[in-house]
Amino acid sequence: MKEYLRLMRYVVPYRGRITVSVGCLLIASLLNAVSVASLQPAFDGLLGTEGNRQMLSVPSALQPWIGDWVRSAQAFIRAHQMSVLTFLAWFLLAVLVLKAVINYFSVILMRDVTERVMTDIRDKVYDHLHTLSLGFFMRHNTGEIVSRVTNDVDAVGGAVTDIFRNALREPFTIVGLVGLLFGLHWKLALVSLVIFPMTVVPIVKFGKKIRRRSTRVLERRAELATLLQEGITGVRIVQAFGMEAYEQKRFQAKNLELYQAVMRIARVDSLSIPVMEILEAVGIVVAVWLGGYFVVHGDLTPGAFMGFLGALASMYVPIKRLSAVNNNIQRGMGGARRVFEILDQQPEVAERAGARVLPPVRERVRFEHVGFGYEPSRHILRDVNFEAKIGEVVAIVGASGAGKSTLVNLLPRFFDVTEGRILFDGVDLREVTLHSLRAQIGMVTQETILFDDTFANNIAYGQPRGQGDAEIREAARLANADEFILALPDGYATRIGEKGVRLSGGQRQRIAIARAILKNPPILILDEATSALDAESEALVQEALERLMRNRTTFVIAHRLSTVIQADRIVVLEGGHLAEAGTHPELMAARGTYFRLYQNQFEGT
Repeated sequence: MKEYLRLMRYVVPYRGRITVSVGCLLIASLLNAVSVASLQPAFDGLLGTEGNRQMLSVPSALQPWIGDWVRSAQAFIRAHQMSVLTFLAWFLLAVLVLKAVINYFSVILMRDVTERVMTDIRDKVYDHLHTLSLGFFMRHNTGEIVSRVTNDVDAVGGAVTDIFRNALREPFTIVGLVGLLFGLHWKLALVSLVIFPMTVVPIVKFGKKIRRRSTRVLERRAELATLLQEGITGVRIVQAFGMEAYEQKRFQAKNLELYQAVMRIARVDSLSIPVMEILEAVGIVVAVWLGGYFVVHGDLTPGAFMGFLGALASMYVPIKRLSAVNNNIQRGMGGARRVFEILDQQPEVAERAGARVLPPVRERVRFEHVGFGYEPSRHILRDVNFEAKIGEVVAIVGASGAGKSTLVNLLPRFFDVTEGRILFDGVDLREVTLHSLRAQIGMVTQETILFDDTFANNIAYGQPRGQGDAEIREAARLANADEFILALPDGYATRIGEKGVRLSGGQRQRIAIARAILKNPPILILDEATSALDAESEALVQEALERLMRNRTTFVIAHRLSTVIQADRIVVLEGGHLAEAGTHPELMAARGTYFRLYQNQFEGT
């Protein structure tokens, strides 16, 4: 129930359109009853046998009040049979056409509401995703997140449509037809509708099953999306290792699981149709037998009987639709639950109440007894103490898994320290706004992230709109990227392509460096920025990095110790602890952890 109520918050802004749509549904339902009711005068007043012609079956209690009017109408019909028949035909056509037009406006209005609600929810989910901490994205696959924003929201949209169009239209239609049944013959209506409450049981029971199973379908879709995303982005490795057949089998297995989950829903969904038709058949058979009895004994005219059967058969159509509508709504609620799970996620790194703007860093960055663990029982870092003065280059080295990248990820607060604190000019990072903190930090990583946009927009990413072309070109020139960009057909207006796959590793890195140069941050993080490059590319990138590092406090992570020999300070991590710190000559003279790493790396050289 809470999913319904929560979903209504997104619907409320469009209550005007919904009100108009519901009004159209009411009119269409009334016209539907009128179209069925118009059959009885045609059968009785025009086509009945002589002496047995009346316009409609009138309840005995009303006969004294409208008997004269009925007799006058009957006389008029007998005198103008063909004219009345022609009028009834045109009247029925006009009613049906008007009902179709009104239904069109109702459908288009509700479709508009549905699409608006889906757009709002997608925007809300996407906006919320960007408030979540990096830990969330480490725990969830990209394919699963994408599936929730697409497939799950689509399921919610289907539920919105059915709630406000079909779930309202069908009851209105049923009420109108029930009123007509009682107007034609209340005794026959009572007996015929005894079966009606029994239709509620399969609707409710099947709906519960579909809601549970629809969640499994959405989960299987997310898993398939994850596998598809991995297979496409990693296609180079798949082909290099000859694993095409293996990946195909993995996909087929997941695809089969999705098929089986969908079929479990389909079996329940399809079962609801014959169950409802059997109940409908029982109700109609009872009405045929009992109605025939009333006709034989003169308590019901043949025309009224035909109108009654038409109304009864028409009433079971919306009842069957209600069963399908309920199934669709339950599918949508399964999607809504998964969407709301995302929206209920709270960022692990959040600004404190009253957080202040961090002023420009002018003195030092200090790590003070810093400890961190992704899980309480497993610490990655413990009791790390060192500082970097403004303008210094601090290299962070150590064996794989020592915690180097984790340490620098604490600077922009991708994660919060679990012990100790990090100070910028004596200010704890947790006391300042995230925007003002991250505005002072630039990053160039081994895995360069570029967007499917122009070179100019990638370089100016994160900067105020309208950044001048001259500034962008100057940043590219300093990053040794201007020459190869201008050699392209559209120059800086050339689109890079998804993740810059058409660029070499060195070219991607130089675009990332240009982006950092244009940002002009006082603090810079270089995380293995040259480790995956060939010698020529590394020389160009290293030259660009040296320009970028001037007059900045730079934290450099590097496996190749030859790249950090000139650092002002080298911090050596071992097993999450700070093993030692100093300059290259000092650490070599100490013959400790750094000395061993250096010897192992350059042994035989």
